[in-house]
Amino acid sequence: MDLKTLEDSGLILYKTIVGSRAYGTNNETSDTDIKGFYWVDPSEYLSLNPPVTPQTSQINDEKHNVVFYSLYRAFELLKTANPNFIELLWTPKDCVIKTDDVIMPILLENRNLFITKEAYHSHADYALAQIKKAKGKNKKVHNPCPETMPVKEDFCRVILLSNFQWEECDLGSDIPCEENGWTFKNMFPFRPTPIKETNINLNYCHVASLEHAPNIYRLYHYGDKAKGVFRGDNMLVCESIPKQDEWDKIIGLLIYDKNEYDKAVKDWHSYWDWVNNRNDHRWIDQEKGLLTYDAKNMMHSFRLIYSGINILETGEPIVRFEGDKLQFLKDIRNAMFSYGELMDLLSGLNIEMEKALKKCILPLSSDPKLLNSLYGKIMEIGSQLYLQK
Repeated sequence: MDLKTLEDSGLILYKTIVGSRAYGTNNETSDTDIKGFYWVDPSEYLSLNPPVTPQTSQINDEKHNVVFYSLYRAFELLKTANPNFIELLWTPKDCVIKTDDVIMPILLENRNLFITKEAYHSHADYALAQIKKAKGKNKKVHNPCPETMPVKEDFCRVILLSNFQWEECDLGSDIPCEENGWTFKNMFPFRPTPIKETNINLNYCHVASLEHAPNIYRLYHYGDKAKGVFRGDNMLVCESIPKQDEWDKIIGLLIYDKNEYDKAVKDWHSYWDWVNNRNDHRWIDQEKGLLTYDAKNMMHSFRLIYSGINILETGEPIVRFEGDKLQFLKDIRNAMFSYGELMDLLSGLNIEMEKALKKCILPLSSDPKLLNSLYGKIMEIGSQLYLQK
C-alpha cells in the first residue's frame, strides 16, 4: 500500500503535525512533518502475502516528511518509551489533523501505561545520539561530494615493473625505467601508485587474476588490440593471457579496491539525495564555516533532556515548549552558544535528570500483561469496526 492509497482507504486512525511545529520551535523555513497510525486488520497477517511485516509496518512519502505506522509498530515502540512515539500520544490539540472516534480515545486514555523509568535511557541515549550527529565529522555537510560520480579508475593503483637488470642498478640512483618515466628510486620499495598519476589507460590493457591475492591483478598492455579492463556494465573482466604474452605485455600489477569504490558510489548517491531533499536554510552557517555543529540537532538534544526530566518528575513529556525553555531552544537553533557552552549546560541537565530518576516513582518498565490486554481490546474492537473497509 502506498501513501495515496492509504489516504483514500479510510484506515488512518491518527494524523498529526509533529516536529518543530508541534514543539513551538519552528521558523519561517521549517518543514511540516506529519505522523500517525493506521489500521491493519489482524486477519491480513494470516495470508501468504501480508500487506506489511510487523517489523517494518510503516507507510511514508519519499522524503519521510509524512509517515504512518501500524498499531502493531506503534505498540512495539511505545513500550520502550521511544521519545517520538510517546510525544505522539501527547500531541497538542492544535496539531491533531484527524483522529478516529473509537480506537484512539482508548489508546489515549491508557497512554500512561507507556510512561516508565525507561524514559530515562530512551531520552538520554537519544539526546546523546543527537549530540554525536551535531558534531560528527562524518556529517554530509562537512563532506561534500563532487557533482560527477566516482569512477573505478580512482580506486585503482599500480605497481609498475622495470625492464632493466636489477643487478646493474645502483639502489641510490635515479635510473629511468623504459618509456614510462619512472625511476628505480621512486619505484622502490614497490609502493602502489594511483593510476591517475601514471600515463596508463586501462582501455588499452587486459588483466589476469593474481593467485592467492584478492583484488590484485597482473596488468598487460595490448594497445589498440585491447578490450579494456572495465567492460559492459563497467565490470572488471579478467582475460586468459597467452603464454608468449606473459613477459612481452606485462607492465605491472593492478590493485582495484572494489569495496571502496562501491562505498564511494553509495555515499555519492546518499549525499546528492540529501542535497536535493534537504532544507537548505538549515545548513548555510555550517557550509560557510561559521558554525562547528548542527544547531538543530543540538536543540533537539536539549529538548529531549527537558522532556525526559519532565516525564520522570510528572509522568508526562513536554511536547509544546513555552516561556524561557522555548526561547532557550530557539537561541540554540540560532547558534547563540558555542559548542563548549552547550556541553557545560547539558552536563548540568544530565545531573538533574539522574536526580529525577532517583526520586521517580514510575515503574521500571511497561507491564506486558496490561499492554497485551490493551492491544487485544483494540484489535477486537477495530476488527469489527473496520470489517467493511
